[in-house]
Formats: sequence, C-alpha cells, structure tokens
Amino acid sequence: MNMRTWIRPGCAVLLALMLVACGQEDAAAPPDQPAVLITTELAEQQVVEDLEFSLGRLQSNVDPRIAAEVSGRVLSVAVEAGESVQRGQVVAQLDAADYRAAADGAAADVRRLEALVEQQQRQVERYRQLVQENFFSVNALDEVEAQLTALRAQLAAARSGVDRARNNLDRTAVRAPASGVIAERLVSPGDYIGAGNPLFHLSTDQMLRVVLPFPEVLSSRLAVGQTLRLRVPTAPGMPVELPITEIRPVIGAQNRAIEVLAEMRNPGGWRPGGSVNGEVVLSRREDAVVIPPLAVIRRPSGLVVYVVTDDQVQERLVKVGVETAEFVEIVEGLEAGEQVAVEGASYLTDGARVRIAQERGA
Repeated sequence: MNMRTWIRPGCAVLLALMLVACGQEDAAAPPDQPAVLITTELAEQQVVEDLEFSLGRLQSNVDPRIAAEVSGRVLSVAVEAGESVQRGQVVAQLDAADYRAAADGAAADVRRLEALVEQQQRQVERYRQLVQENFFSVNALDEVEAQLTALRAQLAAARSGVDRARNNLDRTAVRAPASGVIAERLVSPGDYIGAGNPLFHLSTDQMLRVVLPFPEVLSSRLAVGQTLRLRVPTAPGMPVELPITEIRPVIGAQNRAIEVLAEMRNPGGWRPGGSVNGEVVLSRREDAVVIPPLAVIRRPSGLVVYVVTDDQVQERLVKVGVETAEFVEIVEGLEAGEQVAVEGASYLTDGARVRIAQERGA
C-alpha cells in the first residue's frame, strides 16, 4: 500500500471531526442580545365605569293639543305655528251667538223663578197667619209650603243652568292650557269643529322627555334607575345627570333598538325636537386595575403585558375590560403596583433584557 494514499483519507476524517467540534462549541455560546429601550408605568387602581353611548332626541314632556271644549264655527285664529303663547291666552274664537243666547235665556229663567219663589214665600206667610187664626187647615199650609219647596228646587237648577251656559259662552274663546310654542295649526276661519277636536299642537320646553335608543343586546343590562349623562350640541356645558325612569317594553321594528326614557326640567337652552348625546353607566368598579393602552400587546396566544423585574421582563396573558384612549382595564393577570413596559413593549419577548429610559409620568 502506498503511504500517501493512506494519509489522505486519514486527514479528511480528522478535518471533519474538527469542524463538528467547532460547530458544537459555537451552538453552546449564543451571541449576547442587546437590551431593549423601554418606558414603564405602574399598574394603578381607579374608578372605572362601563359606559354605552347613544344619540337620542328631546321631546316635550307636556305636549298638549289645544282642543275646543264646545262645538262651533271658527271665527278667527289669533296665532300661527312657531309663535309663543302664554297660559290662558286666547288663540282662537268660535261663533258665540248661540251660546250667548242660551246664557241670556237661562238668566231670564232664573229671574222668572226668583219672582215666583218670592211670591210663593209671601203666600206661605199668609197661610201661616190664617192657620193660626183658624181660617185655614194645616193641610192647606202644607200644600203651599210644598209648592215653595218645588219652586226653590227649580230655581237652583236654573242657576246651575246659567253657570253652564256662561261657561260654554266663555269656552268659545279657545285658550292655551299652558305656556309654550305653537307647533302646528290645524284649523282655519270658517271651519266647523266639534267639542274635543284639536285646533293646535302646543309644545312646551319647561319639562322635557329624553329618548335614547340602545342596541337590543343590552336589554338585559339596562335598568330603571341607572345613571344617564346628557349633553346637547346647542348647550355644550356641563353634562346633566339623571336616572332612567322608564324602559320601553318592545324592540323597535325599524332600528332593532330598545329605548330608555328619562324626564327632566329644562336646564336652559334645550329644545324639544333637538338631538341629545347620552351615555348610560352600565356598571361601576371602584378599585379597577388600569394601565396605558400601549402596554397591552396582541400576540398569537392572546393579549399580553410585559411585567418588568430588574432588567428583564415576564410575558403575561391578561384579560381586559373597559378600553378607552387613556387606559385599559385589566380584569385578570396583573396586580396593582406591578411595573409594566409601555413604549417599546411591542418589541419584547418573554425573558428579554430591557433598559428603562424613564417611568412615564415621572
């Protein structure tokens, strides 16, 4: 065997063993990873409210129709739609001729009966005197006294008739039952209307009803007494807080919404028919744990936060509750007072080394 031929295969095997050994040594010593620069913040406790928002409408809580109390032909209309009226102001006049004649006739009937009663009273007094002198029997006196009693009853009925006739005459002047704004005029001069028929729609802004639609999926979470906060575009001051007073029992056929109602006194500048921005407090937690939104990262395994201990982080799965632009509520996976990565958190993995630039808010 040639010596050169034997040495070449041996060198090749030795070289391969040396390369394998070097590769194992490199795998056992991974390169040092640089620390990730982050900011941190402590998980805090604060009051958190679970809110649901809605765009609703304002209605007049007192929305009467100005109706005629007697029938008749409309002689004149004193107001138009959009005009303000005061309680008791005459808004229309009906033909009063027949009612005036009835009142005059009733008054004449009263005067006639008053004269008859006075005459019968004198008759009774004469009979009493004659009975005492034994010129008439007691039965005759009883008869004239009964006639006097009947006349007095007729007089009382006639006086009631006068009151009714005068009231009907007064009702031919149709008056506003409350102060407000004429929303709609329904009649014109010359129209004949019956008692109870509306002449105008009156809208008042002193007492308001708030109507807010919410998705039907919230129907089981809404309840009478829950707090509403309301704002209107025309008066963007402090919100008005008031409780829900009623929840309508049916779901809207068109919008599939459940409507909640509340009643309130107008704080000033709120108008029936206008829009209102409302929010309802579905629940309230006094000591909820919150962190900045940037601290919550979505991974394939779910939502995580990175808890900082010394110069390393631990990845934790969390469950969140209320989310806003300012904070995220953590309902599971984190305790108040723990330090979490905020800016730079999306670049982290479990066990990563970090370098803290500063604590946010410090």
